[in-house]
Amino acid sequence: MESNLITRIFPTYEALSQAAADLVAEALLLKPTLVFCLPSGSTPLGMFQELAERHQRGEVDFFQSTFIGLDEWVGMGPEDEGSCRAYLDRDFLRPVGFRDDQIVYFNAQVPDLPAECERINRALALLDGLDLIVLGVGMNGHLALNEPGTSFDAAAHLSTLHETTIQTGQKYFKEPTTLTQGVTLGLRTILEARQAVLLASGAAKAPVVQRLLAGTVSEAFPASVLHLHPHAQLLLDDEAAALVEK
Repeated sequence: MESNLITRIFPTYEALSQAAADLVAEALLLKPTLVFCLPSGSTPLGMFQELAERHQRGEVDFFQSTFIGLDEWVGMGPEDEGSCRAYLDRDFLRPVGFRDDQIVYFNAQVPDLPAECERINRALALLDGLDLIVLGVGMNGHLALNEPGTSFDAAAHLSTLHETTIQTGQKYFKEPTTLTQGVTLGLRTILEARQAVLLASGAAKAPVVQRLLAGTVSEAFPASVLHLHPHAQLLLDDEAAALVEK
C-alpha cells in the first residue's frame, strides 16, 4: 500500500516544537478563520510555548480562528486540574487570547454523552470540518482517545479506555483518579481534516513510531489510519526516531 505520510526527523525536541508551531502559524496565515484542533499532554508543550511567544510578539493572531477540542475524560470539566481542557486552557488557549465563543469543546459531564458527541459532530459539519489537526500518539497507538479496535469510520464518540491509557492518564492528576471512559473526535474526523500532523518525542515512543512506519494499516493500531490520509505529516525528534531506518 502506498502511503502519503511524510516523515520529518528533527535533532531535538525544541526543533520539533518549532516546526510544529510553524505548521500552525502557516495554516493560520493562509486562512485566518482556521478551524483547528491541537492535543493536550506533554508532547505539544513546546509547540504551545512557541505559539504563545509568537502571539506576544504579534506574529500570530488567532482572533478569527475556531478551536475544536480533541478529547476529554468522562466526568471531568475545565475546573478539574487533570482534565484535557484545563491543560489546554493553561498552556495554549488563554496564553494566545482565545475567547469562549471561539472554542467548541466536549462537555464530558453531561448525562447524555452520545448526544454530546452528536453536538460536536454537528458543530464540525457546520464549520465544514477541520482545516488542521495536530495529534500525539499513545503507547498502544491510540490517536486522541480512539483506542485499538476503533473503526476508521468513527466520528466523535464515547470511548472505553484501555488499561494502558488509564495508567498513563494518572500522570495528569495529583491524586489517584478513576478513569474509565472518554469522549473523543473519531478517526473519520481525523481522516477528513484537510491537514493532519502527528508529533512524537522521546525514546519511549520509538517502538510506537517503528510500528507505525512498518506500514501495516489496521484498526488494531489506530495511528496507522494516517497512512490513508492524503495530507499527513509525522514529526519526530531524534529519540522517537531511534528505531527508524535512516
